[in-house]
Amino acid sequence: MQVFGRLLACVVGLWIAGCGKNVEPVPIEGWSRYTDPVRSFSLEYPSNWTYRSIAGEQFYAVSIPGSEQRFIEYGEGPSAAKVEMRVVKTTTPLDQFIKEDKVFADEAYKQEQTTLGGVPATKLSYEFEASDGKFQGFKVYAAKDSFITTVEFAAFGGTFDYYKPATERILASVVLPQVQVPRPDTTPKGPEPPSATFVRARGSGYSLEIPDNFRVKGIKAQGAIGGSEYLGSRLDCTIRVDILDASKQSNLDKIANDNRSAFGGGTPQKVKLGGVDAVMFTYSPQKGIERRVYLAVKDAKLYRVFLTWNKQEEATYKPAFDRAIASFKFE
Repeated sequence: MQVFGRLLACVVGLWIAGCGKNVEPVPIEGWSRYTDPVRSFSLEYPSNWTYRSIAGEQFYAVSIPGSEQRFIEYGEGPSAAKVEMRVVKTTTPLDQFIKEDKVFADEAYKQEQTTLGGVPATKLSYEFEASDGKFQGFKVYAAKDSFITTVEFAAFGGTFDYYKPATERILASVVLPQVQVPRPDTTPKGPEPPSATFVRARGSGYSLEIPDNFRVKGIKAQGAIGGSEYLGSRLDCTIRVDILDASKQSNLDKIANDNRSAFGGGTPQKVKLGGVDAVMFTYSPQKGIERRVYLAVKDAKLYRVFLTWNKQEEATYKPAFDRAIASFKFE
């Protein structure tokens, strides 16, 4: 996450050419309240926005349907606004949680103290120029009863000022998660395994199926033009997609040979990815960890898909990863 943050300044430089363009915001046509069925956290949101939720963890609403990916990669896309409330049960100190949660470089943020749901809170505001005008937002963090709650609002296209009265109403409406009456714990100990229910996640030029209890994190490796990481409760069992410019070198065999040492030094296997020719390396990046990387060229872009899992969890994660890679499509 910090790597992406340090690269932000370079990315912003590419966007400045598009500065100055504002768009019409999506009007708010009424208000509704979401109340979580598990932890009872709650907030108001514009009733004409599209929302999704994960019980006990998250509420996420956008002004334009299908605009979620732009808030992950911060590239081109609809000039939308979003509101997100997230609840995490953790013992991590609030300052440390905020530090690890940052997406942009430290200098991109303005920090101030505020309140959320009646308790002291920290607010981080941010802004930068995007292709359709100014992108602005804030994220508020509050800790109470072993939970850290975050509420984030952001808007593209220079529309943030239009939504300021709405943001005040949203923040004032927040109810923090409630401590539940203890019940006998019959759940298995340890990280939650991949769900048997899959959903299709879309990235830049591709899509794939992932377990519905995986989350998506925007990333950008060195030299890449975009990418996303898909992960569940184990951070050593992940799916990652990097997208690189292949306009100057699109010969897959040469790309594979030039990168062989980075992928264990073995001989690549010829396979298919999303219906196009691809190569696959299998190697162990460190003791106890297995990895496959698929390389494919499509529309002058190199797609690298990494499947990484802990050997002790192979029986749990590998079937889910096999399904994900089999579902990969270019769009």
